[in-house]
Parts: sequence; C-alpha cells; structure tokens
Amino acid sequence: MSADWLTRSNVVIVAGKGGVGSSTVAAAHALAAAREGADVLFIAVDGRQGMGALLGGREITDRAQVLQRNIASKGSGTISARTIPADQAFGDYLELKGVGGILRRAASAASLPMIAAATPGLEHLLVLGKIKELELDRVADLIIVDAPPAGHAAPFLRSASGLSDVVKSGPVLDQASEVSEMLADPARCMALLVALPEETPITEAIELAAELGDEIGLALLPLVVNACWPDRAGLAKTPAVAARSHKLKLSAEAKSALESAAAFGRSRLEQQRHQIERLRSERPEPVITLPRLTTPRIGPAELSVLANALVEADPS
Repeated sequence: MSADWLTRSNVVIVAGKGGVGSSTVAAAHALAAAREGADVLFIAVDGRQGMGALLGGREITDRAQVLQRNIASKGSGTISARTIPADQAFGDYLELKGVGGILRRAASAASLPMIAAATPGLEHLLVLGKIKELELDRVADLIIVDAPPAGHAAPFLRSASGLSDVVKSGPVLDQASEVSEMLADPARCMALLVALPEETPITEAIELAAELGDEIGLALLPLVVNACWPDRAGLAKTPAVAARSHKLKLSAEAKSALESAAAFGRSRLEQQRHQIERLRSERPEPVITLPRLTTPRIGPAELSVLANALVEADPS
C-alpha cells in the first residue's frame, strides 16, 4: 500500500468546519509525511496555540523553527513550523519589490490596516503570496498549511481570483496572478478537506469541496472523515443473547442499561455509515476515515495513531 499521496503536491492546504479536527489532521499529515522521509514545513495561518507542542517542539512563532529531526527510520524526515502574520508578509513583499529596510518596516506597520481596509482580500493574498514564495524557494519537500475554518477558508483561497477581478495592473495583480497559478497547478498545491461523520459537517465538506474544487479550480486530495466510531459486530446481539453465550445472568436493570447503550451504538454507526456514503455519492474524490480516539485531549501519542492511519490509508 503506497503513501505517495501524502506528498503528491508541494503545498497541501488543510481545511474544514471549526471543530472537526482539521488542525489535528494537518499535524498528523505533517508527521506522516515526515515518517515517509519528507522534510515538512507546517504553517499555522491562524497561529493556533498548542500545535508546536503537539508536533513535538516549542510554541510556533513567525520564525521557522525545527520541531523534530530524523523522524523516518532511514534517518531523514524533519518537521519545521511557523506562522505567517499578514504584516510580516506585507513587509516581505515590500522587500521583494526593493523597498528599503527602515521605510519597509514603517510602511508595513502603518500602512497595512489602511490598505487592507480599502482592499478586501489583500491580507489573505499577502499570506498566500508568502506561501507561494516559500514553495518557489523549495524550503521543504512539503508545505502543510493549516487553513482558517471552513467559513473563512474559501475567502482565504478566493482572494487571488477576487483581487484579479478588481485590480487591473500593478504589483497586486502580479501577486494575485502568481498565487492563482500556484493554486491551479496540482503539482504545486492541493487541498485536503476534513469532516466529521455527522450531517452538518458532511454537508459543509460537500459545499466546500464544490467551492474549492469546482469553482476555484483547486485540486483535492482524498476527503478525510475524522473521529469515526469503530464497527462493533457484537452490537447486533441483544444483551440477553450475549450474556447467555458467555453463561452470564443479567438483572432486569442491567439488561435495560445495556440495551440502551447498544441501541445508541447501533444508531451512531448507522448515522456514520449513512453520512460517509452520502459524501461518497456527492463527491468523486476518494474518502479516508480516521479513528475516533477516546481521549479528552489529543497529544503526541494520539497524533502518532492518526499519522499511522494516514500512512496506511488506501485512497485509491
């Protein structure tokens, strides 16, 4: 079974409705790719707290730092991480255009809020532009972008085309065109969408896939359904039958409690199967399921389980 799909593109943008675990899946993807020998740069667009520790290092800042080295068994595989604040991306853009140091710092600190207010989508474009520059510089084998939640992911990724429609010349149009070129090239950039096996998250994943894939033209990796309950064949038996097969005697209260729990389990699994099938019927992309982990907090050990599941997944 091949895990080549993990590094199929230079940049993978991971997105999903808030609360579905897209940041965790992004971190698991980074760990899985590093285990396969890739040098990975993890970019937390919103600078979510705790991601550095989850990936085995210090808190993520606006400066790239190595979190783990030599992750793969053959001695390769590195995870680095950083955030990209819009004002820093603006300053870097001014530097790229030849604006000097003191003037650049003053312009980026004072001008961005005013310019951004007059140019909707500019801050998103600046961040994407920085990601584009990092991709062109080949700073890593794979850049994982932990994108804003679903409600903001589409505007984030639509900023380049939106500004191209408004701005007809100049450096902003150049940047928008270059970002659009990256987003349209599957070898350079693809999206990984995450959902839960529930009605609303699946509906939003279908809508986001249509918006990113069909409208914006961003190629999609397999769709990930996170936190799936495991199939339990024993739920088909009634508690009374199960007890008799083990020569146990249950009280009426125990039978009632166990039957209630079994009915809940059957209902959850049925809903899960229905929603996953709905996703498969609505979208042409392969679907990957990740296990539900019985822990109140995802840590490095749990992240390792999810990374293993991604490596072992068969998205064909």
